[in-house]
Amino acid sequence: MRPGTFVLLVAVTVGLVIWLTTIAPDDNSRPLRVLVASSLSEVAFDLVDAWAETLSSEQTVSIELIAGGSNHLVAQLRDGAPADAFLTADPDLFDDLDAAGVSLGRQETGLAHNHLVVAQPAHGPTRSPIDLRDPSLVLVACAPEVPCGGATVARFGDLPVDSFEANARAVVTRLALDEADLGVAYATDVSSHPDLVPAWPQEPTCPCVSYAAVALSPVGTPFVAFLADDRARSILTTHGFPVEPPR
Repeated sequence: MRPGTFVLLVAVTVGLVIWLTTIAPDDNSRPLRVLVASSLSEVAFDLVDAWAETLSSEQTVSIELIAGGSNHLVAQLRDGAPADAFLTADPDLFDDLDAAGVSLGRQETGLAHNHLVVAQPAHGPTRSPIDLRDPSLVLVACAPEVPCGGATVARFGDLPVDSFEANARAVVTRLALDEADLGVAYATDVSSHPDLVPAWPQEPTCPCVSYAAVALSPVGTPFVAFLADDRARSILTTHGFPVEPPR
């Protein structure tokens, strides 16, 4: 990142986590508002930093990242929440936005993929696939209406889920707090968390989740265009998001 002020504001509002990142001093313009699927939270920081480095030294930019479940973010957009770009774990939601009259820019970019892993606390006992359907164990998973939940149902069918969560990050949190024995989450969330491990060896397999981005305003178009750049793809890959889906 070029020299300048770097401010990180964390707040919670209407169920969304908001980060405000200022990448230059004395910038009084409206922030670029980017809505991000919760599983892309960490990598989004690196993506906006890399994009900011492509700007000229005369340009200043502040970026507001709003993270949450893709379906919840879409609900906010349908209700009129302002945004310049949307990074989602379910590209089909673009059709929902279009049907609701939300203006979508011409710039749309496929990003990367993710797959599911059955995870457990790292200190837990050895598990096997049969444990996934053991009703004596506490199992958490994403709600069926969000992308990770839909993928869970498509892959595993009907499971004895004790608690349905709003997104994969909530599943990870429940596991990390020892509030569940097993959880179905994204592979990237599990691999990046020091207190979680796959419950047994699991090869990457689909059904998968595909990420995509769309510009919601002319201001968001350059950022979404950058996400198709090799630099952005390299960042996604480094964070464990493959550009091509598992076979």
